[in-house]
Amino acid sequence: MLRKDAFIYLLFVALATLFWWGSAMSSQREMDIKVPITYTDIPAQVVFSEPLPSHLKIKIRDNGRMLRQVQHTKAHLAISLSKMLEKNDGTLHLSTDILRQKTQDLLPGSTDIQQISPEEILIDYQIESVKSVPIKSCVEWTLAEQHLLSTPISLEPSIIEIYGSQQVIDSIDTIYTRNIAVENIQNVVQTEVALEIPTGIRTVFNSTTITWHAEQFTEKSFTIPIEVQGVPQGENIHLFPNTITIVAQVGLSHFASLVAEDFRAVCHYPTLQAHTLSVIIQCNNPHVAQVRSNIREVEYIIER
Repeated sequence: MLRKDAFIYLLFVALATLFWWGSAMSSQREMDIKVPITYTDIPAQVVFSEPLPSHLKIKIRDNGRMLRQVQHTKAHLAISLSKMLEKNDGTLHLSTDILRQKTQDLLPGSTDIQQISPEEILIDYQIESVKSVPIKSCVEWTLAEQHLLSTPISLEPSIIEIYGSQQVIDSIDTIYTRNIAVENIQNVVQTEVALEIPTGIRTVFNSTTITWHAEQFTEKSFTIPIEVQGVPQGENIHLFPNTITIVAQVGLSHFASLVAEDFRAVCHYPTLQAHTLSVIIQCNNPHVAQVRSNIREVEYIIER
């Protein structure tokens, strides 16, 4: 008997809850919501006198069912400012009507906006001057033992746009990185380095990524002839010796492609009474790190 009474009691409680829920869902109610705002199409050289509002506080009215739907939808307001900012300094004005209309478009048709805050957005702005300048690394770095750079060091980005008054940006030609140390570089190393942004200017980003490509090197030797440049017509010059042995440091990945034709050994015709001529080694292969030779000077005889 007690079990039957308990069942009937629970049944009535469940029915009462359903009736209450149905009544709550169909009756008119009010609710406060926050709608985040995203502003788009803002030129980088535009600076506002104060931060733009990040959200709107809105009081809405509708039946419980629709309010619950709004709660789960999580409306988000996107406002394009492309046509609201003039070419010169001015004031951004988003009126109450504009805010209400854009917000209403996000809500069900039956939902009524009772109150909105802020009621309007009224903020002054300025158009700054802009200039593109290179970024220069101040990083101190060292390679691992028996390694060399296989490609030039790269910065990404390597150019930055700076914003500020015309007088200030005219005085700046380069933006430098902070002075940090990167040691024992081997293989590929990437480091994000902060930029030193001078006072009075603004940038969109404040760091750059520096990349080193390093590899182990080996040595390759060649014996090549020594040339003399600037010999007058009708004269001959004989060198002793007339060949030179050079040893070049090159990365392992470029060892096979390095040939003797990548080098020249050059002397200049003597203009003074010199007993020897200096030998200059020229290399047109960008992958060679260092070249040494077995001799630096040669003797000569001129035949006229």
